[in-house]
Amino acid sequence: MKSETFIESTVTAPSPGSGLGIASCARELVEVAMSNFTPMLPVDDLPKGNGGPVLLIPGFLVGDWSMVRLRDFLTRLDYRVEFAGVAVNLGPTKGFIPQLERAVERVFDSAQRPVSLIGQSLGGVYARGLAHRHPGKICHVVTLCAPIHFPVATPLERIAKLLAPFHDPAAVELQEEVGRAPPVPVTAIYSKTDGIIDWRSCLQDEAPGYVNVEISGSHSAMGSNPNAQRAIAQALANGSAGSPPARARRGHLSGARRGR
Repeated sequence: MKSETFIESTVTAPSPGSGLGIASCARELVEVAMSNFTPMLPVDDLPKGNGGPVLLIPGFLVGDWSMVRLRDFLTRLDYRVEFAGVAVNLGPTKGFIPQLERAVERVFDSAQRPVSLIGQSLGGVYARGLAHRHPGKICHVVTLCAPIHFPVATPLERIAKLLAPFHDPAAVELQEEVGRAPPVPVTAIYSKTDGIIDWRSCLQDEAPGYVNVEISGSHSAMGSNPNAQRAIAQALANGSAGSPPARARRGHLSGARRGR
């Protein structure tokens, strides 16, 4: 019997009444379009990055281009921001995860200091896996609407499973890695109005260094969401290289809500 790939074992169709479906996908598309006209968040009152390296990993069916506004925001905060070199994320195709590992090594070698990873949706899944594999080169992970409990309900289930034959069978190891807390601080940003996945699948067990932050907004435009950007800036400052994992103080992330 043929074994399931990572995607086949981790996605399922939404149940009736879940709020996930064609309507929620349409809403996501509208919010992504509108996010391009959102004024840039002022950065004067936000902690600066002092050249800290950040690697951005895009979500399913999109590429580096989907994180341009987040890159521009972090660049204004004096972070050294790099893309992972992803044209379109079709899932864990053969060679894709090694490509991300090379990106981590490239940014780490160039900066000569540990890297913060920010992963959108499936990109956040990869980020958690990378943190397990390269803890000495990664200092912090920020996930944006990234599932860690599987199977996750999503209206993209059919597309994901159509692409499954192209995925690397070895990527199934990701499921076990992602379910464990990485050996670096993790900030998990989620939205109860997520139109792509069940938001509950994004919640990690909170402990020192592992924080859930609720932001109101769409799944696909989270990187452009001003409140999410503010939370990201504070999370990166709290989890900077050389700092021990530490729980963010309640109410410290302006425009955000902590916990479940």
